[in-house]
Amino acid sequence: MKNPFQLNKNGSASANRLAFFNILGPVILNGINFFTIPIFTRLLGAANFGVVSVYTTWMQVLTIVMGVQTGGTIATARVHISEYEHDRYYSSILSLSCLTSAAVAAVVAALIRPIAGLTELNSRLIVFLLMHSFGAYLINFASSKLIQHKQAAANFVISVLTSGCSVGLALWLVTRAQTDEALQSGRIMGYALPNFIIGLFLMGMIFARGKTGFNRQYWRFCLPLCLPLVLHSLSQIALSHCDILMLQKLLSDDAAVGVYSAAFNVAHVINIIYLALNNTWVPLYYDMAKEEKREEIRLRSGRYLLLFTVLTMGFMLLVPEVYGVLIDSSYAAGRRLLPVMTVSFYMIFLYSFPVNFEFFHKKSSMIALGTTCAAVVNVVANYFLIRAFGEMGAAAATLLSYAALFLFHHLIAKRLVGKGEYHYRMRQFLPGLLAVVACAALCYALDGVWIARWAIGAALGVFLLYRVVFKQKSIF
Repeated sequence: MKNPFQLNKNGSASANRLAFFNILGPVILNGINFFTIPIFTRLLGAANFGVVSVYTTWMQVLTIVMGVQTGGTIATARVHISEYEHDRYYSSILSLSCLTSAAVAAVVAALIRPIAGLTELNSRLIVFLLMHSFGAYLINFASSKLIQHKQAAANFVISVLTSGCSVGLALWLVTRAQTDEALQSGRIMGYALPNFIIGLFLMGMIFARGKTGFNRQYWRFCLPLCLPLVLHSLSQIALSHCDILMLQKLLSDDAAVGVYSAAFNVAHVINIIYLALNNTWVPLYYDMAKEEKREEIRLRSGRYLLLFTVLTMGFMLLVPEVYGVLIDSSYAAGRRLLPVMTVSFYMIFLYSFPVNFEFFHKKSSMIALGTTCAAVVNVVANYFLIRAFGEMGAAAATLLSYAALFLFHHLIAKRLVGKGEYHYRMRQFLPGLLAVVACAALCYALDGVWIARWAIGAALGVFLLYRVVFKQKSIF
C-alpha cells in the first residue's frame, strides 16, 4: 500500500479529480457542522449552543498561536525549496510547532484560572481546548502538505475519519448528558479527543518520513514567513468570530449568540465550498505563475470567478428554506441574516486572488498588514453596529470588514508587491460582485416567494452545468 505521505511525483493528476476530492474532504470535515446542526441545536438549546460557539472561537485562536502557522509556509516552500528536501523541511518546521505548542500549554496551565475567567469557560473545558487546538493544528498541517502535493484522496480519507469519529463520539456523550455543563462538555470532548488522537498519529507519520528536528536553514526560511501569518490568521479570526465574542459581551445574551452562530454555520457552507475549490486552485495557480503563463491565468481565473459567483447566487436563493427545515423554530430570527453573511463569504473568495499572489511572492508581512487593518475595521464596526442593530449589526459589520479586507489586499498586491506583475484588475471582479449583491437584494424582496427564488436558482444550476460539463469540460 502506498504511503499517503510519500510525495507525489506524478504531475498528470487531473484537476477535476483533485477538485472532486478536495471538495468532498472539506465538506465532510467542516460541513458536517451543517448536517448536524438540527441535532445539536435541539439537544443543546440556544444558550448551550452559544457557549460551544464561544469555545470554538477560542479553539481557533489557540490553534494559530500553538502552531505559529508553520503550515502556512508549505505552499511557498513547494515552489522555492528543492523537491528532495520537502519531507525534511516539513518535519523540521513541525518540530518548531511542537516546541511552541509545549510553551503555550505550559503558560495556559499556569494561568488556567484567570484564563477560565477571561474566556468564561471552566477549567475542564480549558484542558480540552489545549488538546483540541494542538490536534487540529496537526491535522491542518498534514492536510496542507497533502493538498499541495495533490494527494487529495489521502486528505479525503483523513477528513472522513476525523469527522466520523468526532460526530459519533459527541452525539454519544450529549445524548447521555443530564445537565447543561455535561451537555457542553460532551459536545466539546467529542470533537477534542478524535482531533488530538488523529493529529498525533499524523505527526508521527510526518516525523517518520522527514527524520529531521532542528535545522537552522529550514527554520530561517520558515520563521520570516510564518510569524507574520500568526498576526494574519488571528486577524482572520477577529474578522470571522469577533462578532460572536462581541455579541456575547455587548448583549450578555447566550441565546442571541446561539441564533447568530446557527445562521453563521449554515451560511458557512458556501465558504467550505470556496476553501475546497481554493485548495485545488492554489497549486494550479502557482504552477502557472512560476511558468509566467499570464494568458492561461486570465482564462482560468475567469472560469473560477464565474463558477463561484453562480454557486454563491444559487446558494443564497435556496438556503432560506433549507435553514427553516434544519433549524429549530427558536433560531428562526437567524434566517434574515443569511443573505448578508453569504455576501461576506463571497468577499473572502475575492480576497483570495490578491492574497494568493502575495503568498507566491513570500510577502507574508504585507498579508498580515492588510488583514490586521480589516480586523480593526471589524472591531470598531461591531462595537457600534451591534449596539444599534443587534445580530444584524454584527452581520453588517462583518460584511463591511470583508469588503475592506478585499480592497486592502488588492491595493497591496497591485502597488506594493506586484510592481506591474499582479495578474488581476478590479474590473475583473466587479461583474461578479455586482451580481451577488443584486441577488442578495432579490432574496430580501422575494423573502416569502420561495417558488420564484428556487426557479431562478434552478436556472442558474442548469447554466452552470452546461458551462462546466459540456462547454469547458473543466472546472477551471
